[in-house]
Amino acid sequence: QHFGGPLGYEVLGDAERFLDAMEASGSEVLLGITSNTPLRHIDSVLPLVGIHDRFRWFTCSQEVGREKPSWDIFESSFRKARFWAPDLSKDEVLHVGDSYECDYCGAKRYGFQALLLDRSGNPQVTKYQDWVEGPDYDGKSPEEVQSNTITGLDEVAELLLNVSPA
Repeated sequence: QHFGGPLGYEVLGDAERFLDAMEASGSEVLLGITSNTPLRHIDSVLPLVGIHDRFRWFTCSQEVGREKPSWDIFESSFRKARFWAPDLSKDEVLHVGDSYECDYCGAKRYGFQALLLDRSGNPQVTKYQDWVEGPDYDGKSPEEVQSNTITGLDEVAELLLNVSPA
């Protein structure tokens, strides 16, 4: 196992392109992380792979005491985002995540916009927490979820910056 060093972690290509596009654009879009992973990922893994400084805030379940899809973790993340943008409203936040139950349904229920990142075609990505049930929210339907499903972060850059991927 390589969890103590850089061989255990990799920034996926679309994530690298997304972060580069956001940085190059000079956009005022604020990036943050809301994660069910342990604090060590924020404190050591993100710097290890060289992307820690691309985010304004980090919220992890270990510090909040609740995991996504809990309201509490999204509330904590929203408070941190509002430090950087005090007038920010929930419907101005776009949460992108690869778990239908935890990310998509949890963010939508909280009042954020959300995109479901479908990584099922990527053998490097393993779904975990398959026991979680996604909470209900207004407008929940298979069609609504499908219309907000993407397969890569290049699509997010296109939406946010109106640019084509490099």
